[in-house]
Amino acid sequence: MTSRRQFIGGAMAFSASPVRSLEASTLHPSPGRTGYILMDAENGKVIDSQNANDEFIPASTTKAITAFITLSTLPPTTRFLTRIHARGTLKKGILDGDLLLVGGGDAALDTGDLSQLAKALRGKGLRRVTGNFLVTGVEGPKRAVLNSQQPLQASYNPAIGPLCLNFNRVLLRWRNRGGRQVLTTHAHASNRSVPAEAIAFRALRTGGALHGLEEKREVWALPARDMRRDGERWLPVRRPSLYAATVFRTLCAAEGIVMPEPGMTSEIPTDPPLALHRSDVVFAQIKKMMKYSTNLSAEMLGIAAAQQIEGPPETIEAAARTTADWLKSEGIVQDKLLLENHSGLSTRTRITPRQMADILRAGHQRFGSGFSGLHTIGRLRGTQTGLPTYDFRSKTGTMNFVRCLSGFLEVGGRQAVFVIFSMDDERRDILDANYAPYDERKPPGSGRWLRQALDHENALLRDWVTRRLL
Repeated sequence: MTSRRQFIGGAMAFSASPVRSLEASTLHPSPGRTGYILMDAENGKVIDSQNANDEFIPASTTKAITAFITLSTLPPTTRFLTRIHARGTLKKGILDGDLLLVGGGDAALDTGDLSQLAKALRGKGLRRVTGNFLVTGVEGPKRAVLNSQQPLQASYNPAIGPLCLNFNRVLLRWRNRGGRQVLTTHAHASNRSVPAEAIAFRALRTGGALHGLEEKREVWALPARDMRRDGERWLPVRRPSLYAATVFRTLCAAEGIVMPEPGMTSEIPTDPPLALHRSDVVFAQIKKMMKYSTNLSAEMLGIAAAQQIEGPPETIEAAARTTADWLKSEGIVQDKLLLENHSGLSTRTRITPRQMADILRAGHQRFGSGFSGLHTIGRLRGTQTGLPTYDFRSKTGTMNFVRCLSGFLEVGGRQAVFVIFSMDDERRDILDANYAPYDERKPPGSGRWLRQALDHENALLRDWVTRRLL
């Protein structure tokens, strides 16, 4: 039998009171409150640290925690299934009954995958459905927006539910043709794109809502001044089940299959499916989640891990509490984590540099290069002259007045885990207190603050590479 560590390692082949770092503190001062830790990955010895037990917002470095928990709780060959069930008799191309589309929690399901399901139905001889076309999904959290305190038009702030499509995003496109503006919506994927009939799009010429929900569709509006030139933009979908169902109906029509407009049901069929789509294995989904930092993938993987530990969670917060409790019960962290979700799209989540380092080290011990290799390969900023040969792999996390970096450093065969968290508590609190739902503007001073954080971060890394790990 192939062990979890062997599978993950093979898959990657294919695809203490230390002295404070003088260079980092003197040449590039911290932009605010900073905590960091450098820890030997083999024996857990702390090589360098500052404020390592203080709590910080981890932002998207949270996804490294999600990766570790998912790898530890789900078999690496796990797949998520999207199924089509028939309730009734299929005879001479006519289904005398209902057709059900059942979501299985596959965050990566796209238009091309639904197209293959439509072709499979045609291959079964289906040409018309006389009953209802119903949509449902496995147990799990359902929410119209991942985090209601983040910009609501941001495509990285999608809806959550067991039936996802194109990462619960829609592509809005506008073209100016001879004084006439053409506005279209697309369920777009790299291998297939069709009109998104459940989403409407209009230009906003005066004041008004940027988003609204109607009975059979949702409507997005963009300021007309932003559409003077041809362009396009991804926006989140707030009713993903209806979005996926209408796209599937369009794809079935292209295959000559006539079916009614979709409706919702809570029924989960238990009979054998008429057709199904299998996702990539969970390890492949984790790799893409870490590479592209997709929030939806992180949430769906975290929900699946929580379900494996304790059963279906009712909310994404409950799922995060379950996995945080699991980390403590396993002895991986000493104090309980405050996790609001699994993607890091939260200003309420808090974690210490020491806790993050302990999780990274546990990942190294359990999965070896299969875990460290999930982090992005990079190099330190500035000249490479005078630097020893090193290997640098990291996961970043950035919000306004929050900067995080965690990962692995190897110098001369010595491997270490590192974590650097920086934040300006006062300015971050002001932003949260004055939250505006559709405001994506960068606050004054945030760019300068981030540059200072990056300089401080890089100085620490160079100090560790040239002195601490030799």
